[in-house]
Amino acid sequence: MNKRLTDINKSEEAFTAYKPIFFRLAFEKDRLALEKLLSDNDRIFIFNEIQGQLKELIKLLHPTRKLNDADYDYLIDNHLNGLPMEEYGVWVYYPWSNRLVHILDEHEFIEVRTNRNQYKITPEERDKLSKQKIGVIGLSVGQSISLTLALERSFGELRIADFDVLELSNLNRIRSGLSNLNLKKTVCVAREILEIDPFLNVTLFSDGITEDNIDDFFLKNGKLDLVIDECDGLDIKILCRYKAKELKIPVFMESSDRGTIDIERFDLEPDRTILHGLIDHLDHKKLKYLKTNEEKIPYILPMLGTDTISKRMKASMVEIEQTITTWPQLASSVVFGGGIGADICRRIILDQFHDSGRYIVDMEELVGNKIKINPTTERSFPSFPEITGEDMENTYKELSIEIRSANFLLSEGTLFELINAANLAPSVGNNQPWKWFYKEGSLLLFHDKSITISFGDYDEVGSNVTMGACIENLILKAHHLGLNVTKNIFPLPEKPLLVAVFSFSEILPAQKQPTDYLVNYIEKRCTNRNNGKRISVDKSDIDSLKNIAQSIPGAVLHIIESDADLEAIKNVIAACDRLRFMHPEGHHDFFTKEIRWTKEDCEKTRDGLDIAAFDLTPSEVAGFKMASDPDVIKYLTIWEGGKAFEKMTRKAVDSAAAIAFLTMPTYNNVNYLLGGQCVQRIWLEATKRNLSIQPMLAPLFLFTRLIHGNGENIPAKMSDELKELRKKFLTIFPIKENMGEIFLFKISLSSELQVRSLRKPVESVLTWTK
Repeated sequence: MNKRLTDINKSEEAFTAYKPIFFRLAFEKDRLALEKLLSDNDRIFIFNEIQGQLKELIKLLHPTRKLNDADYDYLIDNHLNGLPMEEYGVWVYYPWSNRLVHILDEHEFIEVRTNRNQYKITPEERDKLSKQKIGVIGLSVGQSISLTLALERSFGELRIADFDVLELSNLNRIRSGLSNLNLKKTVCVAREILEIDPFLNVTLFSDGITEDNIDDFFLKNGKLDLVIDECDGLDIKILCRYKAKELKIPVFMESSDRGTIDIERFDLEPDRTILHGLIDHLDHKKLKYLKTNEEKIPYILPMLGTDTISKRMKASMVEIEQTITTWPQLASSVVFGGGIGADICRRIILDQFHDSGRYIVDMEELVGNKIKINPTTERSFPSFPEITGEDMENTYKELSIEIRSANFLLSEGTLFELINAANLAPSVGNNQPWKWFYKEGSLLLFHDKSITISFGDYDEVGSNVTMGACIENLILKAHHLGLNVTKNIFPLPEKPLLVAVFSFSEILPAQKQPTDYLVNYIEKRCTNRNNGKRISVDKSDIDSLKNIAQSIPGAVLHIIESDADLEAIKNVIAACDRLRFMHPEGHHDFFTKEIRWTKEDCEKTRDGLDIAAFDLTPSEVAGFKMASDPDVIKYLTIWEGGKAFEKMTRKAVDSAAAIAFLTMPTYNNVNYLLGGQCVQRIWLEATKRNLSIQPMLAPLFLFTRLIHGNGENIPAKMSDELKELRKKFLTIFPIKENMGEIFLFKISLSSELQVRSLRKPVESVLTWTK
């Protein structure tokens, strides 16, 4: 028996046949052919329901009469006019299912089958529709539209194109049977249509649409009147539109998400750009060579509309090639699209609808809760008032005479040079949280917490490192200009947003520092996020970074370079980045405060991070755009997804020569400020040696909140994962408790920088009295 099961194979006819065979017994040739068929095949299933069809025919021929059984018998006999009932009409044989069906012949069959369409479709409209040639490319939504068009009899010829076969995973949205698996989709659809109406004309293009057969599809046996595009092939989508535009044929498309419909009336607007101009910025010539979802998504998303696709679809896009293989489609959406599509196509053909454009028929919006229910509870995010010039003036007045007394006054040019150099310091997300106030020779540095308040900046650790780097630049530049700097750190403990007060004097030779040469690299320093191959760094370069770190008392630079250690830290950093993005406030910080999507946005604010600086593929950029929607994160949280957020970090660490971790002896704000100065010295030394630095701070920010903030605002499940990640981190960097964990960063050989972060003008961050 097992051998019999494995040896069973369908005949060629079972895979390819789709046209029924007609037998009209009034013709001797047909009678003999049917007799032979029945003689040769004793397993044919015979369905002879002609009497019921005749009864329906009689009823519609006498719509005003109430007929009883005797009336029907009399009128049917009269209608047959002596012809035996088995010879009336036509016998239709479906070879693929071995069924023989007795039906009314074509004219009467059409009258009965379409009778319930009247007067939503009039007989005159039905006759016009019966002359139309419609082409359908792609048979998922295309199958549903094709069947609906067939049910309404809205075409004379239907040309259907798809190269694929029916697979089990298609049966979530394509109505078919298991016995049709591995059958060409074109054959499946044609059979289903012709089992509904064997008189319809269906032409198959079972190799799909290609450059070789597209002319036949559009023109053979008459030019198409309408094209329905439901194919997955991006190159074919474009190719068929160019052909439709050339031939002035309208195009319809339905995306099976939110009932999104695209109509392009090339028949009425021959100069119209394809797909409403949504992909004019992309290279259409590349489309035929795209193979992976990674390559296709940058083209697909503009077609779909990143601002209009559903929240669930956006979240699903993020999970492609993580937990799913491709974008999802639901039967309800496909069938709904089939109904919408058939309706619109009918009205286009009947000259009842003339517009082009994108339309959305979203059932969740049309039939939904009046009070919107989100996947999780909405959150508001903390804020802080901006520091004003008046605030800084009042704080200045609170300083003691000793602190704010200064005998040396800076010229306007020198003041601007100093602030400009200080402003070139790195900051978290390039947020530039410094505000400067200069009066009577005293320069005050303020931390504008309205800029930095965030999930990551617990206890202002990130901000203090930023301020330390800013101070280092200021001192280096001052020494370069022949000025000594006296600084008072956190002079008003009750007002910690006043970070430091500086006064200046002419520098003496003894006041110069061994690190003053680093001033030459302030303007060259940058964050280089370009990825490449992992290439080892010379030991002398690593030693130089460690040595420069020791110029700040208590600072220690820990560096790992082995493949095993780098693999281990990669897993920790990547997971922490994912957790940051998945946390509502962390997500808000990155996508609302930090990221800039266009050069215009960068120029407008002159802060934040240009998405172009992240060395992302177009697909990854598209994924980030999808993920920028907070509702996407809510769905990913429910689904326990989000692994895609690790991808960028993993790529970065894979190209690292080393990962370095800077610590200070204890956890306090002064050490983080000093640590920031140390960070800047290390970074400038790395710049001198053509080494690239990329901060990787998510673990430090999250661990600070976990340890020193007792997990404040961290969900329990996330907290548990962070605790495990902390254990792994400490096996890589076995530091003592309560140390200042200042900076975690990637070291690699420099490559050409494509994008440099901008800075705000000095005038926007400096308040001073001339």
